[in-house]
Amino acid sequence: MQEVNGSDLLNGSDHEFVVNLYSVLLNRWPDEDGYRHHLQRVENRPEMRRQLIDEIAGSPEGRNLGVIVRWPDAAPAAAASAVAAALPAAAAPGDLASTLAQLCQGLATMEAAVLIETQRLLAETLATVAAHQAAQLEARIARLEGRQG
Repeated sequence: MQEVNGSDLLNGSDHEFVVNLYSVLLNRWPDEDGYRHHLQRVENRPEMRRQLIDEIAGSPEGRNLGVIVRWPDAAPAAAASAVAAALPAAAAPGDLASTLAQLCQGLATMEAAVLIETQRLLAETLATVAAHQAAQLEARIARLEGRQG
């Protein structure tokens, strides 16, 4: 996972912005069509830069690279409430598959910034579940070893 401060990408000429966008978020130079397309979208329109950063980070390529864009000036409560509104209600234990299915259905309608935050929260949740399962396995192994010893 790669975290990027979105404010760091906003500066420079339109050309520099598009090249930086690709090189920082996607770890590559822009292809000719992509460069032309994105340059046309932001040319003399600095207000479009932030939206384009979120779109590129939320693109399939950006998601595959695990890119997360942070906006220091964004209100954390607003982001959290947007994510909470997009996520299904809390699941009962053992209902993880159903909850993930609901989440998958909602992915198509999420905005890029909400999708990125949802991906981050999901990664954190899965890491917590994996750590909990590892601790349970270690405890079982210790109990079994104690019985045999």
